[in-house]
Amino acid sequence: MSAREFHSLFYTDCRPGQGLRGGAGFQFQAVSPGTTDEMMSVVQRSALYEAPVGWMREKRPVADYPPSLVHVHDGVYATARGIYLGEEAGGVREGNQFTHALATGDPQLYGPIRPAQLWGASWWAERPAPTTQCDPVPAEPEPGPLGVAALREWVLGQPDGESWLLAVHSAVDRMHEPDARRVLFVSADAEAAVRWIAAATLLLPQERALRVGFRVFATNPQYSRHEVLAVHPDWAGSLADPARTNDFVVFNLVTGEHRPVEPTGSARHWVPRFLHADPYDVVEAVELAHQFARNRGEELPAEADRLAAGVLMLDEPVRDQDSALVLAEWLASPPAVSAADVLEPVLDAVLASSPTLPVLTRLAEAATDQAGRVRLALLRAEVDEIVRGTPPDDRTPLSPRRWTPEEAERACELVEAAAAAVSPERMDRLLRTATRFDVTPRVGRFGDAASGFVAWWADHPHTSIDPTRWTCGQQVVDLLRDELSARLAGARAEETAEAIRDRWWTLLAPTISDPFMPLDAAIAAAAVAAGGDARRDTIALFRAQLRASEEPTIGQVVWDALFRLSPPTMDEVAEFLSALPSTAVTDALAQRAFAVLEKATVSGRYLDVLRMLGHHIGDRENLRRLWEDDSRLRSWLSAFHRHPTSPESGAGAVRDVSERVFAARAAGVVAALLDTAPQTAVAAVEAAGAGMQQMLAHELPQAWNRETTPPGRRDHAVALAFLTAWSDNASEQVRVAFDKALEHWAGKHKQTDYRRISKLLRAVDAEAAAAWHDWLKDFAQKKPKPARTREVARLLFGRRGGRGK
Repeated sequence: MSAREFHSLFYTDCRPGQGLRGGAGFQFQAVSPGTTDEMMSVVQRSALYEAPVGWMREKRPVADYPPSLVHVHDGVYATARGIYLGEEAGGVREGNQFTHALATGDPQLYGPIRPAQLWGASWWAERPAPTTQCDPVPAEPEPGPLGVAALREWVLGQPDGESWLLAVHSAVDRMHEPDARRVLFVSADAEAAVRWIAAATLLLPQERALRVGFRVFATNPQYSRHEVLAVHPDWAGSLADPARTNDFVVFNLVTGEHRPVEPTGSARHWVPRFLHADPYDVVEAVELAHQFARNRGEELPAEADRLAAGVLMLDEPVRDQDSALVLAEWLASPPAVSAADVLEPVLDAVLASSPTLPVLTRLAEAATDQAGRVRLALLRAEVDEIVRGTPPDDRTPLSPRRWTPEEAERACELVEAAAAAVSPERMDRLLRTATRFDVTPRVGRFGDAASGFVAWWADHPHTSIDPTRWTCGQQVVDLLRDELSARLAGARAEETAEAIRDRWWTLLAPTISDPFMPLDAAIAAAAVAAGGDARRDTIALFRAQLRASEEPTIGQVVWDALFRLSPPTMDEVAEFLSALPSTAVTDALAQRAFAVLEKATVSGRYLDVLRMLGHHIGDRENLRRLWEDDSRLRSWLSAFHRHPTSPESGAGAVRDVSERVFAARAAGVVAALLDTAPQTAVAAVEAAGAGMQQMLAHELPQAWNRETTPPGRRDHAVALAFLTAWSDNASEQVRVAFDKALEHWAGKHKQTDYRRISKLLRAVDAEAAAAWHDWLKDFAQKKPKPARTREVARLLFGRRGGRGK
């Protein structure tokens, strides 16, 4: 047997030797070659003619019995026609029948034919074969009179035919849903029931139609396994009333009544088209919609699949914006289909419907060869909306897509034309829209409108506009700078300067470059006054120009640009002056720096600045004294670093240095002293005098209490403090301060710490170590404070007296 043929099976009452079993009785009389046991089992179980027992008892004429048509899907597909023959082969009793069945495991053999269309086909057999082998039936068998066009005309000729088909198809369409009810036709005319089944299944894709089993007629519908059944009124009983059963959706063709059925989306879509368009095209469209769903991994077509199939097979226009949006969604995430044959025609249909913005927005995500055309249409629609002044709304970002050169030019021209006509209040949105579409309009093409916009913008500094969101942002910002520069030079200078301080500096700070330009100077001053990163970055930007410029007044110009609204810190002054060659520090610039010094506390940075201004001090005696003291102290420190073991010769030079200078340079002095041996350091301290000792009384406790100080330096600080307090030339104030600080240290440390200090002091001399032990012993006795202070003083003075000073 050919793979493109149905297996054919005959079933009837056989005489001995006539059937496959060999004996007499009901059996398969003949089958085509290759017919399987499974096929015979399915046919015998579900597809044989059912003779009505009541009619047989009444011995009705054979002509009264209608033929049957049955279809079943149960592992294999089987479609069967049966007729009633009357007496059995032996002539003893009623009930003989003949069933001719087709069977296959391949649904494609049916081609486009629905099983119900095989009613009345001329090739059905009605008598046994001469042998136990019969001929197969070719694939895509010829249907009977129930062709597509004939069915459409028949439905249109029925009372309320469209509403009935809507209901019948909806009931059949839901057949395989959970809890779906089976369909039952009550009809004296078997062909009428078959016609409704054929029409309903024509509007199902073939794959689903073949899974709808039916039996016309069934003698006991409750016990039949088929989804769609037809029953003669004589056998229907209570089932004839659509309202009296919940087991079936009943369509009574005798009374014209049926149970109400909510139409499915498929029925609403396809039934009107089947009845009023080309029915063959509609059937093909049904199949195409199903193919779209399958390609998308879905079992059932969606509305978009049906609409797309209608466009392609029926040449249907897109009738409304709801449908256009549904198709736009479909095009944005299409099934696996040909772009040229499917997607492009559907896109053309949507674009021909004058789509609204939501539709165009969704279409812009469709990956078709016309994506540029779509984006141009969307851009035009959005630009028109902006120009009209309709309220703005948020737009979803567009996925990146490269324009062709021609498309890019058309898009630019579109935006530029709109920019020339749009009101200033809408320009920001227009330019943001251009950015969204990756379009860079040429500002020169709408120069007058751009100038008008920046004038409006300058009048509204607090408008929420961010030019970084424009592809042409830098060009427009340049125009804004020109506008503000002109205003600074005119009658609106004060108002504009205030607006720069209040708003414009944040926008324009990245654009400044020339401190000689009034606008850049005003922006820089506002940025510096704002503090934080803006201050730091702006100062760094202009300070770099101090090194590069040969303009003799660059120093005071940059100073005025940076610090006109906010005076510099001492660090900023020091860094500013260090960026200039000493010869470039003019007297005018020095005066600006001196004004800062007059209001500042003396510190290391203060003295650094004063040193850089040395040639400009003039008759400022207080500053000159500080400058001289600092010079002596730095000279001594330099010598001490070079020759720490013999510092006495130079230490006397700092004896008259003021306490303010010692305090300002404390960090360097303490570091130098702690980097040398205690005996060397204490000798330098004794030679330096009271100013250094006062400073050490404050700084050494901080050094040993600071967690970042290395342990060795902490011990050196404690030893130096004790030795300084033990010195003959230490003042009472210094001794008391050190004693208090050492008590605090001792209270927080242990014997192991004491021993390290003792070891350091022993390296100085034995008396220093002995004094340390006595002091610790006295501290351990916890005597009242006044008594302890006096005793420590006696101890220290007594021991020093024994050294013969």
